[in-house]
Amino acid sequence: MCGFVVSLGDVDEGHLKKATEIIKYRGPDETNYHIDRNRKIFVGHNRLSIMDPEYGRQPLLSDDKEIIVAYNGEIYNQFELRKKLIEQNVNFKSLSSDTEVVLKGYITWGEDLFKKIDGQFAIVIIDLKKKEVIIGRDKFGEKPVFYFVDEKKIIIGSELKIFKEFKNLNLQINKTGIKKYFIYSFIPAPTTIYKKIFKVKHSECVKIDLLSKKIEKNTYYNPKIEKNLKFKEDDFVENLDFLIQESVKSRLLSDSKIGVFLSGGLDSSLISLYALNHNKNLESYSISVDEKSFNEIDQAKKMSDSLNMKLYQTKLDENKFKDKFDKVIKLLDEPVGAPTFVPMYFLSQLTSSHVKSVLSGDGADEIFGGYENFNYISIFRYINLLKLNKLVSKTKNIFNFIPISKNNLSLDFKLRRFCQGMEVNEKFQNTFFLSTLSIQDYEELFNEKLKFEEILNEIEEFENNYSNVNYKDKNYLYFVNFYIPDLISARADKAGMLNSLEIRSPFLNSKILEMMLSIPSNKSYLIRNKTILKKIILKKFNFNFFNKKKGGFTYPIQKWLKASNSNSIDPMIDSKFLKMKNDHLNNKKEYRNFFHCSEIIKNFV
Repeated sequence: MCGFVVSLGDVDEGHLKKATEIIKYRGPDETNYHIDRNRKIFVGHNRLSIMDPEYGRQPLLSDDKEIIVAYNGEIYNQFELRKKLIEQNVNFKSLSSDTEVVLKGYITWGEDLFKKIDGQFAIVIIDLKKKEVIIGRDKFGEKPVFYFVDEKKIIIGSELKIFKEFKNLNLQINKTGIKKYFIYSFIPAPTTIYKKIFKVKHSECVKIDLLSKKIEKNTYYNPKIEKNLKFKEDDFVENLDFLIQESVKSRLLSDSKIGVFLSGGLDSSLISLYALNHNKNLESYSISVDEKSFNEIDQAKKMSDSLNMKLYQTKLDENKFKDKFDKVIKLLDEPVGAPTFVPMYFLSQLTSSHVKSVLSGDGADEIFGGYENFNYISIFRYINLLKLNKLVSKTKNIFNFIPISKNNLSLDFKLRRFCQGMEVNEKFQNTFFLSTLSIQDYEELFNEKLKFEEILNEIEEFENNYSNVNYKDKNYLYFVNFYIPDLISARADKAGMLNSLEIRSPFLNSKILEMMLSIPSNKSYLIRNKTILKKIILKKFNFNFFNKKKGGFTYPIQKWLKASNSNSIDPMIDSKFLKMKNDHLNNKKEYRNFFHCSEIIKNFV
């Protein structure tokens, strides 16, 4: 796991080295540079040494020095790819460097390399023969990469904060990015918090011509949607179980010690069980909080005991949170409104004192249908079919009289989200089930009508790309296209790498995704409430063991932020923001994520 800075063109070398230095935490083991002053090429690379410590140094150059590779990530099928390349008479200098597989794979297969990789990666290839730079990001967006292009220079980096070191870029806050953030709780690619800086989307290859600076974007992977016409549930469960086991096994590949995050829920418990089959010395890591409805440490302890696995734990309480919140948030280089970022940061801090890599259950809710949205959308369909819209619309205000609860995943919260979704155009419903603000709140805050096609243009693009897909699969793919890369993966990368920890997610696997998409429409209940995952779990554990609704490393965000002393955010929204803040604090309105998102955004504007 690593961090890199790449520049081509007229850029101050001192700025480049400083930019490389400020992301040293992504790769504290070793820093290397490739500098070609004649051709104005600079590549800085910080390495977290996990595979092939001796031969895995970067940047890596081809024998003729015409191709340069900078790479961040892990390729879990590197030995399979290596074998295929050897069969094509490709010679290797190393025994296990996945960076060399990237270089030789690109020379042999070109951009098709990205399709073949099972892994998490952000790859930059400078091809001086073709006079272009190629940027590739993995299928689930687990590793980030950003870029800036003008007529004189190209700058590419693992984090947004590196661009602040280039004083002549004149970075300006992107107010469209802010608006998107308050809707999504994240800023979806390619938009960022800064104007003129973009992030590569998941499954995307970006090519930049070194001479003309023309940019070409291609999506190299779209999941196959092929319904299994001979579907048999028992066979499906068995085959899916095998894929999960294989994915866990492949993500144990490491020349250094590896651990596992353990919350005690379905996802992390299954991963722990399969990982222990291959590593009996595996240790686990968890976090606790004082609030009863949020605390999950007892469940984690029960599971670690049942698996005979050592458990390390850290505690996050209100005092520690208040003391460290602003400091931790300032470490972000782009706002990510995931309430679980803070506990994951402290959990990663604990874990990194023991291992360099850790397995996580990230992606399970998205891949196996763990969100209430999957149920909501189905209910709305029935309401429409039965023409009950008017009746439901007249009764929905009743829910506004339910007292606001601070408990995790409370009923009042779910009911309000459900009602909010009924007022929204079908194609934007998923966004607003998970949004920070309602349409009315958005329009009040920004003093403008919400122009869906303008602010949520990525949703329009998504709808066009999947116009022939049924609504159930489209609902499912929404989370794969937005929630996983721009929130789940972003949270994991930031929390982990700030602590020099690589987080690996076995459920983020294209074979598992495509298998879930093969479930026939008449069996779509299997893609709700993690039904199919529970069927696998039942074969491994006593399901009564999982007697508590899991939230996944959550904490009482509203209570702990209530005493916050934040002031203005932006003159454009200041007074209205403060009113919303007070409404939230005084329980006049339910802004479950608003306060959290606003506390984060104040560090960027």
